[in-house]
Amino acid sequence: MLSKKFNVVTDGQWGSCGKGLITTALADKYRPEILTTTNMANAGHTAVSENGDKFIAKALPSATILNKWAPEYNPLVIVGATAAFTIDQMLKEIQECEINGNVIIHKRAGVITEEHKNAETDLKSGTKHVASTMQGCGTCLADKIMRKPGIKLARDYKELLPFINTVSIPELINEEMLGGGTALHEGAQGFSLDVNHGSHYPHCTSRGTTATQNIADMGVPFDKIGDIYLVIRPFPIRVGNVVEDGETVGYSGDCYNDHHEISWKEVAAEANAPPEVMQGELTTVTKRLRRVFTFSSKQLKEAALINGATKIALNFANYIDWECYGKNDADELSTKITDFIKKVEDIAGIPVTLVGTGPQNNHVITIA
Repeated sequence: MLSKKFNVVTDGQWGSCGKGLITTALADKYRPEILTTTNMANAGHTAVSENGDKFIAKALPSATILNKWAPEYNPLVIVGATAAFTIDQMLKEIQECEINGNVIIHKRAGVITEEHKNAETDLKSGTKHVASTMQGCGTCLADKIMRKPGIKLARDYKELLPFINTVSIPELINEEMLGGGTALHEGAQGFSLDVNHGSHYPHCTSRGTTATQNIADMGVPFDKIGDIYLVIRPFPIRVGNVVEDGETVGYSGDCYNDHHEISWKEVAAEANAPPEVMQGELTTVTKRLRRVFTFSSKQLKEAALINGATKIALNFANYIDWECYGKNDADELSTKITDFIKKVEDIAGIPVTLVGTGPQNNHVITIA
């Protein structure tokens, strides 16, 4: 991570690549003075401590929990203008992280209401048909864009007033970096879900999700950009389809033409994983069974180019070879994994510098 710069962690596939793990591991190692995010409620990022304590972030950067877990680490946490959250979730996370006095929320951040959520569940006029998480994010964003009369943003809720910015956030971040501070931004969702640059419109999210979009959303100038970590997994996933009464009413989308959908049983067999892996993964937000695919070179190459990635974090290496599960020493990675790393580096033209082997912060190997 580059010191005195604005570094970004972004997802190189369709989400759920483990940005929470990578961001928290990076923050624990480098202790950046500033943590930022523009997350929305349709993405849940998970951090797990060495003791097995779990924190699921939907409003704050996942690494905020280090304010509680890590001794003598008290970062400044900033939630950007393009974030959207429910008030209850934001206040819950602030309390859980014990960071009351060190959080700044942009006054124009979106606040998601029950009306926003309900509007997305309608099969005809909502977003169920594209297997959306239906958390109200797109509706909230649409209301903000339309500048509807009476719309309320973060600045309009008394519960949030203690955290609303009274100074320019871009100026604050810039001044902190000029003074020697380092920033780490946690992106949300996945590059391939980007509304403009993603793989399969309309089976995408409601906004831009690239690292460069994250940087623009925080108002950071070009000369302050640091490392951009592209987080990937060997078997990318898509959110599960919406099935009601045995009928698929919401389809989450196709894949690239150089890979295909497989079963979790096949993933487990490839890695020689324990039987529970055959059951698959449930999404953090919707609890639907994730769809899983073989690896796509096209997806990686596209993501590295458009995000301006400088480094790659390979997560879920245990799905390549389960023998590595929980390891934190590069010398313990099998040839099967190192061969995959070389393949990724050849495709993307940038190095793999982090390898995740399990869910905990200490299950991350630094290669370089």
